[in-house]
Amino acid sequence: MATQRGAYKKSAKRREEILDAAFDVFSRQGYTAASVNEIARTVGMTQPGLLHHFGSKLALLEAVLERRDQLALDILSGRHDVEFLRGLLEIARRNKAVPGLLRLYSILAAESSAPDHPAHEYISRRFGFVVAGTARAFEEIRDRGLLRDGIDPRTAALETTAMAEGLQLLWLQDVDVDMESIVRGHFDGYLTAPLAQLDATPVAGS
Repeated sequence: MATQRGAYKKSAKRREEILDAAFDVFSRQGYTAASVNEIARTVGMTQPGLLHHFGSKLALLEAVLERRDQLALDILSGRHDVEFLRGLLEIARRNKAVPGLLRLYSILAAESSAPDHPAHEYISRRFGFVVAGTARAFEEIRDRGLLRDGIDPRTAALETTAMAEGLQLLWLQDVDVDMESIVRGHFDGYLTAPLAQLDATPVAGS
């Protein structure tokens, strides 16, 4: 049993090393230009050895993307209305600490606009999730009477997503951008009071 646990830990560690290498190669070259062989060389493996852990280049890409998105999912999980917006601000703040992740995502978002790109469905689904979650938060804010008159929740969600994506591109091009501050000001323009002054959703029965 102890031997099995040791083997499992070794395999899990190897998978993480492969994902680190794949992230590095994908973020520099994009998915299309990157090769499994180069990723394998980076971690001192053969291509068949790497494919033992991840069956294909596409499976490797999906694993890298899922790991990239897990942090955001953890931050937003269970949040509603103004707390969801605060979660988006936290993500904007943390993104500045991981420029490589932003670069990888930006490359893939552009590459995958082609319908036949392997990441097309994933990126499209991710955009759908972000827009839907943000629109739902604005709907909840509207239902609490905290959204300014004339603001459509889905339009606000689309504008927020487009602005955040654009800010990331500017920052990656070394434009001096305080993403968190700009996003916060953007949210305040939709709300009846600054986000920092609004209380979270009242808990039922409290």
